[in-house]
Amino acid sequence: MVKICPICGGSPEVSVRRESLPVFNNITYLTRDAARNATVGIFALATCRSCGFSYNGNFEPDLMAYDSSYDNRVESAVFETYYEELIYSLHRRFELDGGAVYDIGCGNGEFLKALCKTAPDVSGVGIDPSCHPIEDGNFRLTKGTAENMSFLPDTRLVILRHVLEHIDDPVRFLTSLREAVPDAPFFIEVPDFTWILANGAFWDFTYEHCNYFTLPTLRSTLETAGFLVVDQQRSFGDQYQWAICHPDAHRPPPTQVGNADFELAAVQAYMAIEADQLTTISELAEGPDRFVLWGMSGKGTILASLLPEGLISGGIDMNRAKQGRYAATSGLQIHSPDWLKGIGNSTVLVMNPNYAAEIGSLIEQLGTHTKLITV
Repeated sequence: MVKICPICGGSPEVSVRRESLPVFNNITYLTRDAARNATVGIFALATCRSCGFSYNGNFEPDLMAYDSSYDNRVESAVFETYYEELIYSLHRRFELDGGAVYDIGCGNGEFLKALCKTAPDVSGVGIDPSCHPIEDGNFRLTKGTAENMSFLPDTRLVILRHVLEHIDDPVRFLTSLREAVPDAPFFIEVPDFTWILANGAFWDFTYEHCNYFTLPTLRSTLETAGFLVVDQQRSFGDQYQWAICHPDAHRPPPTQVGNADFELAAVQAYMAIEADQLTTISELAEGPDRFVLWGMSGKGTILASLLPEGLISGGIDMNRAKQGRYAATSGLQIHSPDWLKGIGNSTVLVMNPNYAAEIGSLIEQLGTHTKLITV
């Protein structure tokens, strides 16, 4: 049964449906058999008829158990530049010259560690169930979740980057954080659902992501949880969006959560684009060259799980920890870029257009017979 809307309790309309998606697309496996037997779940994109919020109506939180095998690191100069620019912006905007900064759901803490170097007088605390606890100067990682943490009274900023889309009940989660840290600003970043729809990015529908936010539905979710949104923008080539907000428990809930008719129409328009994208990629994969995916995090893993077995020769990822391992459900092996030298003519599908120029430069240095494409 499809769940009711977690924001307003309204009834949904279901569109995109996947009967079997890997529960974790950022866990790789030592053997092909283990990868093919990875846990799967049902995905049903539900869009609320009342408020327009979109979510996985078949999401089962009990399937999600994050541990140290979860690895969503992106090794890219383009992404590092984005990190640096965002850190500089946060440091300047919030005058981070002391106090505590919390990064909730921080993964291995790379972003927080870089922020702590830029702001050496702050105390940075990262919280994540999959991290390895560590303390290094003004940087500390704590294994756990935000619900069982106590926050320092001099907290200057709370960061949630790419966390809220993983939370089954975002309003309850945000409300508990607001109550725990009532005086600090929050910086919240999530994927932008509008970009996914406009670009037919069907590989961005993942089981890990149970929520899909447009700008209006992110704002209304924050307001429903008792926050005042003071700034909101798209970022990273419009693939992401962020909001800066302050706890405001006395703020009345929004009278209109979102434009449901607009959101429902956008999802329906997307369905035709998805069909065209699947046809285009399948035709490319059936060509004479070896067909390869570059980028085996969420996008590459999901695409590999949706295409018929045998169409894809292999995957490439710059994350060395993934190389030599296998992607969930498809069993596709992940390689370093050097693997291209030994496979002859190849067509490489870049899973994220933001990295196309960087990847093109790397391929040129390899000197391989490779055609590079993006969709």
